[in-house]
Amino acid sequence: MLLARLALSCFAAMALWSVSACMDGSTTPGAQQPSANIQPAETRPQVFGVNNFKPLPAAPQVDPVTQAARDRILGPNAVDQSTVKLWWVGVSSFIVAGQGHVFLLDAWEIVGLHANYVPIGREELAAIKPEAILVGHGHFDHAADVGYVAGHSGAVVVAGSTVCDLARQRAADAGLNATFPCVNLGDDTNTQPGSLQSLKLWEDLPEVTILRHTHSAAEPTDLLSGGRPLVFIPDVLTYPTYLNTSPQETAAFLGSLRDDGGVGQPDGGTWAYHFQFGDFTLFWHDSAGVMKAGNPDSLAIQQAIARLPGCVDVQLNAIVGFGMVTSAYRDALAYVAAAHPKLALPTHHDAWAPGIGGGAKAYEQTWREAVASLPSPPALDYLTDPMDYMKPRVFNINDPRWSGGCR
Repeated sequence: MLLARLALSCFAAMALWSVSACMDGSTTPGAQQPSANIQPAETRPQVFGVNNFKPLPAAPQVDPVTQAARDRILGPNAVDQSTVKLWWVGVSSFIVAGQGHVFLLDAWEIVGLHANYVPIGREELAAIKPEAILVGHGHFDHAADVGYVAGHSGAVVVAGSTVCDLARQRAADAGLNATFPCVNLGDDTNTQPGSLQSLKLWEDLPEVTILRHTHSAAEPTDLLSGGRPLVFIPDVLTYPTYLNTSPQETAAFLGSLRDDGGVGQPDGGTWAYHFQFGDFTLFWHDSAGVMKAGNPDSLAIQQAIARLPGCVDVQLNAIVGFGMVTSAYRDALAYVAAAHPKLALPTHHDAWAPGIGGGAKAYEQTWREAVASLPSPPALDYLTDPMDYMKPRVFNINDPRWSGGCR
């Protein structure tokens, strides 16, 4: 009876959240936006803007305990100067080791109706002591464990303003260090979609370029102009197979559903990150906002992607979002078309939540067909859950294919 109640409460909460997000997340074409990024003076301790953050040191030394944890979790010699390595840890979250540095893209252990679906959890993310956690937006499925990981590791949190506050609160509530540094990118009131910022995060690496874009959203009017919902058969067996039986985890999950506004556009904004490692470039975004003709935000985002320095070699792109309800893959595909990557790896398509997390197999054929329809499609490395969790993707930054210019 307890298991049934836990499962029912999680499923009901997820269904309510997903329906609300679809209805509340739409954007308005022509909506007035601030003319520039104007952020108020920062008064919070250890919170910095992109222009006054002191870069992290080159080639950081790690203590023996951390090194042993990295060897155990990532494998021996996981960190070196000549490669960029990616480990998918669910939804749009990745562990990245690049030219001697270890950091995270988002931080959330998949837990809700099910648990232990990914081979590692928040404890392991903290044990490898990432130098930084870069957050795409503050919804629970991307940032609910930022406070735990940063509270244990002291990692710099790079995110919208609201994410830092909530992460510090969660760390303090857990009795962890709540004074970890944050880089405040702004929020949805003082930044403009399509705007770019540059952050010198590490002394020995080029600046990270950060794009303010928008969260996925259903546009009901699309259905009146030829838009169609994406039809798929979701994975339903994963959830009872990995059923969450912990009341504590269930309570924490339910308490995170309203993070960063809970539904629609996140209060702390939505951010994409572009990294350069030698000749190799990586572009990551954990959502894909509305991308359609006549929408000024869509145009601004497309133009900003075209201005990213050094082009895009590898794109980690969210392909599942609320826009699929009214326009199938239109928005996700537009991000790929704008970035022109040489290689694309889809994300946010695993079985992370019932109903809206259909599992990678549910989307594979239709996404492959959609990418193939592009005039110059990229190569596709289709990540599949759960077999590709923690399976490293390794890129030699000196590979000649990265030095051939833009596609």
